[in-house]
Amino acid sequence: MNDPTQHQPRKRRTSRYQRAQDRRKSQRRADQRFYNSIFGVIGACVLVVLGLAMIASSGNAPTISGNAENLTQRTFLRLTGLEIGGLIVVGIIGVFMWRRIKKR
Repeated sequence: MNDPTQHQPRKRRTSRYQRAQDRRKSQRRADQRFYNSIFGVIGACVLVVLGLAMIASSGNAPTISGNAENLTQRTFLRLTGLEIGGLIVVGIIGVFMWRRIKKR
């Protein structure tokens, strides 16, 4: 059973090529997860915007009162608060994309 004269099967080491392939595969998976999450956020934002557009175009839009009224008034560079918020969201997504590309 434990005869020292018998040869045990040699454990094969992973080649450098296989390790490189594994690294590439894990990087592709990580990239895919990242892009799926970004496109999920973008899709949710698009659905919200389309929903708001449908409500506004139907003529049954509720009146805005209180602090929410400030979001529709022109403030900085003739932009409304909602437009500034949208630009901030796009900027944040752009920064995440830029960091992801620079990390490579």
